[in-house]
Amino acid sequence: MKKLINDAGDVVGQALEGVVRSTPGAALVEGTTVLVRTDLPTDRVAVLSGGGSGHEPAHAGYVGPGHLAGAVCGEVFASPSADAVLSGIRAFRDHPGVLLVVMNYTGDRLNFGLAAQLARAEGIACEMVTVADDVALDADDDVTAGRRGLAGTVFVTKVAGAAADAGASLEEVARTARDAAAAVGTMGVALSAATVPTAGEPGFVLEADQIEIGLGIHGEQGVRRESLRPADELVDEVLDTVCDDRGFGAGDRVAVLVNGTGATPPMELSILLRRALEHLAARDVTVERAWAGTFLSSIDMAGFSVAVLGLDDARLELLDAPARSAAWPSGAGVVADGVALVPDAPEEAAAATSSGVAAPEGMRDAVEAVCAAVREAEPHLTELDTATGDGDLGTSLNRGADAITDALDSYRWDDPVAVLQGLAATLRRAIGGTSGPLYATGLLHAAEHLADGGTWATALQAAADGVSDLGGAKAGDRTMLDALLPAASTLASSGSASDALDAARKGAASTETMAPRRGRSSYLGDRVQGHRDAGAEAVTVWLAALAR
Repeated sequence: MKKLINDAGDVVGQALEGVVRSTPGAALVEGTTVLVRTDLPTDRVAVLSGGGSGHEPAHAGYVGPGHLAGAVCGEVFASPSADAVLSGIRAFRDHPGVLLVVMNYTGDRLNFGLAAQLARAEGIACEMVTVADDVALDADDDVTAGRRGLAGTVFVTKVAGAAADAGASLEEVARTARDAAAAVGTMGVALSAATVPTAGEPGFVLEADQIEIGLGIHGEQGVRRESLRPADELVDEVLDTVCDDRGFGAGDRVAVLVNGTGATPPMELSILLRRALEHLAARDVTVERAWAGTFLSSIDMAGFSVAVLGLDDARLELLDAPARSAAWPSGAGVVADGVALVPDAPEEAAAATSSGVAAPEGMRDAVEAVCAAVREAEPHLTELDTATGDGDLGTSLNRGADAITDALDSYRWDDPVAVLQGLAATLRRAIGGTSGPLYATGLLHAAEHLADGGTWATALQAAADGVSDLGGAKAGDRTMLDALLPAASTLASSGSASDALDAARKGAASTETMAPRRGRSSYLGDRVQGHRDAGAEAVTVWLAALAR
């Protein structure tokens, strides 16, 4: 397993050096992996959290004004020692007190609890709040060590930090944290395991289509394994469990945290958040605040959790209070009632004047034949493009063919110039990426050529020139032009569609030995050798349909 590290035994220390140097007012307690604020006013309670590392940005990323005063970081997935926790507490011995917010794992409870006891023996006022927000486990299960702490812990530290920043007493800050811990529920889903740097391999194995429901943040066993389902279904199950456990229902106000476990991209987290908002709205639960991001990870695990915090006015005020920690989102998290839309400015319709160009017989039939041929070739083009590009050409052209089929009755078949312009408009709307604009510009250039008195035999050359001008490619660059240019040249000189097709096929075949200089395949180097360019092959597909 590849990791961007220097020394598997020193990942925590080196990571914290990076955090400290980019966090104003932060410092490390010498000889430890304890991060503390040096700018906390002495009349403020210090809120500390921590535990094993590997859950970044928690907890060091939340050290800053309005949030944590310190983070006690153990080795990866291992609780810090009681002495390390005590060092963090001692850094704030001159303050009104220290609150420890700890996730419910045995090692953390023991070491933080012992440190709190030792601190009190030294005359330091110290309280501890345990967060056990994992609703996947039965709260009354005597077999386990109890419900685990998950991403809901971030909600708890945020409101506790805000209360402390506002000048609340240790007793008040602790009560705020305990009440929040009792009002939050979280459940997670894993798509893959985390890899501890010193181990070098995943902590467990899931099959390619398998997920685990209710997993802990260190890879602790969940409630079951099953096949991957759509994101909406997973969110529904998670929120059904959270809401039923915590009793969230109609009229309740909540905050939602959709948390990535380390390897889940923001796009997927946004999809999950979208469903979470829909689900809670269907329950008549008011979502006052919502965020999606990686807040408490499991190193490089793919998956997510959803934390839901019950709100009243006082807790919402604490959640909204400013926090200048690196990892707490700067956005307010305010939820809109729905998806805001602005009208799409319509394209100004051109005057329906005729170009005067005679329409060739069977033009509609030819267009339909091209669409059918593109659909049939989709698997072949996808296979080629997967080897030499990003694998989307077949599906993109198929999408364009479907769009043209849907629009057939809207084209002015008595005017070929208008038809080509209409086809260009359809393709540019239906196909993004590279193919859409290239085919659209080729069609527009062909239409302009015909309108200026050009012939069908030379219109293909005008199209090829337009594609070259827009895309910047030329013959020999291993693109669609290696089939299109020789076909256009042959058609212009001989007028034979069959000869043009033969030239296109020879050109497409020649791309198997060409070095790519344009498009995404240009980044693949020698890996494309022996594979025909998919764009060039696509030209032969639709030319063959036209030639028939």
